[in-house]
Amino acid sequence: MPTVRLSTKEILVDDTIYVFDVVQIADAFEACVATADAAHCEIDHKPVERRPVVADAEVADKAAGAA
Repeated sequence: MPTVRLSTKEILVDDTIYVFDVVQIADAFEACVATADAAHCEIDHKPVERRPVVADAEVADKAAGAA
């Protein structure tokens, strides 16, 4: 499964951003996702946070609504 490394502790997989508190766990998760699905990798390499990607248009709409 393709991943995008957003930072040393953040990894984007599909439409979910996984955040880790330790770089080595992020590294291990990224390596695991290369050979298995993210749900399986989460079991062995627990993220401290998992959040959906928010499209730029959605962010703009929310910001406009808040103003």
